Amino acid sequence: MVYRTGDMVLYSVKEVFKNEVNDVIICQDQSSPARPYYTLIALKSRETAKTLLSIFERCPREMDEEPYIKCFTHKEQLCYLFPYNSGRSLTAFSEGQIINQVVREEVCINIVLACLSSPLPFPLLFLALHQEQIHIEKDNSIFFTPYFDLRELDKNMDEAACTRRCVHILLDILQRGSNKPLKSFDLLRKKIDSRSYRQLTELYRDIKVTALPKKKPKLFKRLRALWSYNKDRLFRILLVISIICFAIALTMLVSYLIFGDFALFRLFGGSIDQIGTEEINTK
Repeated sequence: MVYRTGDMVLYSVKEVFKNEVNDVIICQDQSSPARPYYTLIALKSRETAKTLLSIFERCPREMDEEPYIKCFTHKEQLCYLFPYNSGRSLTAFSEGQIINQVVREEVCINIVLACLSSPLPFPLLFLALHQEQIHIEKDNSIFFTPYFDLRELDKNMDEAACTRRCVHILLDILQRGSNKPLKSFDLLRKKIDSRSYRQLTELYRDIKVTALPKKKPKLFKRLRALWSYNKDRLFRILLVISIICFAIALTMLVSYLIFGDFALFRLFGGSIDQIGTEEINTK
């Protein structure tokens, strides 16, 4: 399948899935020398297309960018073109990557941050969370892929719904690998039971405040970091000391050449035995 929009010629490379409502396809732009990849969502249902259009038009989130690159029509389909990211599923990679409880809470914080920074409207953000389109980078940062099954699209899903869904995901992560519940787990469970979560910022604050402190680095790493931070200042201090030492040495050399000995040594080299005709130290 070939899709054309503007100066782009998009060749279908891989079909992620197909259903009666929408297809998700990985495409490559053959018109560009770089041959970049994109994720294409092609809507076959007119009702779903109208719903999605209204969601994007009435998106309450104030973002600087649209979540998609282009919107165009192909035959009778409405198409949305998204950036492509090679997936590293959180479900598949998290257990091998989360090595302790501190990292576990770090990943949870990054999930909430990804939700806060995502340009996706809340109904699509809810789908990303609900359909497990959550991916983890090697540095534990989080991103979403737009492999949406739009049969489950609900335009009424708001920030509160996204927050509650996110809490359930975090609880599942936090309760693994520990016999003793974390403070963050206890707080999130209590508040989700009372259905008090309405905003993602509130969720971020709670898990950030209750997260375990990161361990201090070992002594060698701290010394190396201290040296790296202060090396310029230490270099300047050593340079000044070297200049002073050089000036003293030069003064002593000139004194020796003129007076035949080192004048400074006479000042600091012992007591004064005679002043004029008077002897101070007598045997």
